[in-house]
Amino acid sequence: MLRKHEKEALASLFLLSFGAVFCLDRFYESGVSEGFLGLLGVLISFLSIIGIVVWAVLVFAKMFRLLRKFTRDDDTPQITGT
Repeated sequence: MLRKHEKEALASLFLLSFGAVFCLDRFYESGVSEGFLGLLGVLISFLSIIGIVVWAVLVFAKMFRLLRKFTRDDDTPQITGT
């Protein structure tokens, strides 16, 4: 049985995998205003090669953060980086 944070992570991973260019994960998690801001950011970043690289790094970083939710044990304290 999946826990609530794992179900949310699966939904976000699905939307991130198939709709990262359209910021579907932002629309799902945060709402319409942040979704449109994310979409504007994607359009601006695709105007340069460096922007595409930064966008790709951010997408993969979010993907790995969501995947870590499946390996996290709720009983042990987590150390977060600063």
